Amino acid sequence: MQHQEIEYLLALRKIKGVGKVTAHKLICHFGNATNLFNASAESLAEAGLKPPIIEQLVNQSSAFRLDADIESALEWVSTANRHIITFDSPFYPPLLAQTYDPPLILFIIGNPELLITPQLAVVGSRKPTVSGINHTQSFCSELADLGLTITSGLASGIDGEAHRAALNAGGKTIAVCGTGLNRVYPAHHRELAHQIAEEGLLVSEMLPNEKQSVASFPNRNRIIAGLSLGTLVVEAAEKSGTLVTARQAMEAGREVFAIPSSIHNPLSKGCHRLIKQGAKLTESINDIVEELPNFERTLINQSTPDKQPPLDFESAEFLKCIDYEVTSLDTIVTRSRLTVEAVTNKLLALELQGWVINSVGGYIRQ
Repeated sequence: MQHQEIEYLLALRKIKGVGKVTAHKLICHFGNATNLFNASAESLAEAGLKPPIIEQLVNQSSAFRLDADIESALEWVSTANRHIITFDSPFYPPLLAQTYDPPLILFIIGNPELLITPQLAVVGSRKPTVSGINHTQSFCSELADLGLTITSGLASGIDGEAHRAALNAGGKTIAVCGTGLNRVYPAHHRELAHQIAEEGLLVSEMLPNEKQSVASFPNRNRIIAGLSLGTLVVEAAEKSGTLVTARQAMEAGREVFAIPSSIHNPLSKGCHRLIKQGAKLTESINDIVEELPNFERTLINQSTPDKQPPLDFESAEFLKCIDYEVTSLDTIVTRSRLTVEAVTNKLLALELQGWVINSVGGYIRQ
């Protein structure tokens, strides 16, 4: 997306009275943030906006470039390995886009392609038992080995163990942070965060220098649930914040899995409660894999670049238009900006080389 559009999206965050849901509706109505900020007062009023918001939009359209937060964010993204992902980016997670109030902008450090890989959220207590740690390590290692990206919140306890287990297994992990990415919370996860940035991905919807707040962690949990095909709860007390992530996953229509434990373990209460509410009782990774939509374990790790012919630059760029889950032909045409005939020819070539497979409803990247 153009540099100016990113500036306008950042400016939209500064408008008082415009929350995430309203912002998303406005972007859909006007096509993009640039059009929104350059719309006339009459057009803004016709869109249902009240005078105080209209006044801010009109004033911000000329003054936002002077904003220190926006200037700082644009300076932040100029460093290598840092990216700003907007809603119309090919790397914007399709599952997150389906949620009620998807972020219009994501700040990331690491490999943006991980955003469109099949993910499983793994969450739980900040003070887990030894058994909980063991469960986390074994489940995440096996799931990462199957090709699932392990997504969690970089918190102490289960979150941190999930990230480490995925990395130790040679897999991929995404940490969704409840602070801006210039800050690491908790501080003792600084080294882990650095490793994730190098081998996986750090994600936040907050400006790089923003501190945590009361709302930032529920918002983080909503992104974790929205990114993932399902959420695995390893251990949770009856009133644990972990249950917020599970509830948000359920509300988004995603699978929720819970590992049972002793009735005498306080950290099993939350899991047992979830199971009563319809979460799947989970004893092995098979209980997870068989429930995940559009996920075939035999397909996830078949991408073997050493056995596949190398791609030229043009084909490699085209391949980025295809997700690791079913991507419709229309979507590929839109992303690639090629004709239908050119797209089908390229897809056939990639399919013959083993880079994509033809599936019901579209194509899947290998």
